[in-house]
Amino acid sequence: MHEAGGTEAQELGVMAAAVVAYLRALEAAGIAPAEGLKRIVLGLSADARYPVQIAKLRAARAIWARIAEACGSDAPAVIEVRSSARMLADRGVHNNLLRLTAAAFAGAVGGAQAVVLDSFTAPLGGDNPLSRRQARNTQLILMEESHLGRVADPAGGAFFFEQLTDDLARAGWAVFQAIEAEGGLAAALLSGSLADDVAGAREALIASTRDGSAPILGVSLYPADEDPVTIDPRPAHAVPAPDVRQAGADDACTPFAPTRLSDHVEAHP
Repeated sequence: MHEAGGTEAQELGVMAAAVVAYLRALEAAGIAPAEGLKRIVLGLSADARYPVQIAKLRAARAIWARIAEACGSDAPAVIEVRSSARMLADRGVHNNLLRLTAAAFAGAVGGAQAVVLDSFTAPLGGDNPLSRRQARNTQLILMEESHLGRVADPAGGAFFFEQLTDDLARAGWAVFQAIEAEGGLAAALLSGSLADDVAGAREALIASTRDGSAPILGVSLYPADEDPVTIDPRPAHAVPAPDVRQAGADDACTPFAPTRLSDHVEAHP
């Protein structure tokens, strides 16, 4: 949802719908919902707008708690955060280091158990020793030197974060209810209604980057040329990913195409 241009509410709503879909499948396989919750990890994205992302992760935990309560469980949410690819830019590529650091900060403060950062050279089609090292060390420095994991909920009690968390949780729950009213996540995907909603959000997001109301550092804001960055060729040890599709005919769903916001800004020479 995030990479296709969806809003935070859409991301949270689909997250909740996916949890419920998995719980139903697990229950059909003989695993009770309270036990099934222990086997689910929430996957969310984080971009450089760290206040919004912190509130989104806190809202995700609130939505999870409500679903868990309905299942008679107090299992805590386990969240894995991955850095946003749509926020990265191929011009002023070193500015991606700032974006990735902000995303990692949001993940830690928002309560994620795992944070995975992309390399700052990813928009160029690959990485190099520096970008790989930075993707790893950014997290280590935030954890070991900034001690971001020492406090359970550092944003808790702050009116701004509490209000934004509540707003996002309610908006995400409304999206979840709309998906469930349509028959669940699979039905919403097959009907194309979810894709239509995300497409509308994507167009609004792109429009805000084009008109400058959501500037991109190094692209539409303070653009500057940089020396070329060398990317390593494909590592020799890499192998194609396995085909994980199940046997049988595929159902046709409207695809969710990833987008990179910087590609829609007329700032490239």
